[in-house]
Amino acid sequence: YMVVKIKRSAYDGMIKHAEAGFPHEICGVLLGSDGSITNFRECRNLNTERAHDRYELDPVSFKEADEWARKEGLEILGVYHSHPDHPSIASETDRVNAWPEWVYLIFSINSGKYNDARAWILEDFDSKFNEAPIEVFED
Repeated sequence: YMVVKIKRSAYDGMIKHAEAGFPHEICGVLLGSDGSITNFRECRNLNTERAHDRYELDPVSFKEADEWARKEGLEILGVYHSHPDHPSIASETDRVNAWPEWVYLIFSINSGKYNDARAWILEDFDSKFNEAPIEVFED
């Protein structure tokens, strides 16, 4: 299995974003190069009706993140979102909306505080999510 490598400052920044968004799900994109996640960009969650347990990544903020990444010489490596008061396990909804080979990082936030994070990768559209180990590296 692939190890998901994440820079400490990016990891901590995503935790802050996830905690600040509680009790709603937050989302954003994972950016980096050579398979290492070094940056992230927050995106708007368009799902306001079920924001406590669903996210829909705003295509406008996705496009902005993509353009920023290109300027910085980075690429989109995946998506992160939070599970408020819920384990960091990818749901079936997460799976059917996922793209193969992207990293899906899920932060479990309990009562507004970071609990843990787990990374999920889909091999192809019909497969199930596989959990990948996370390695946080110092800046």
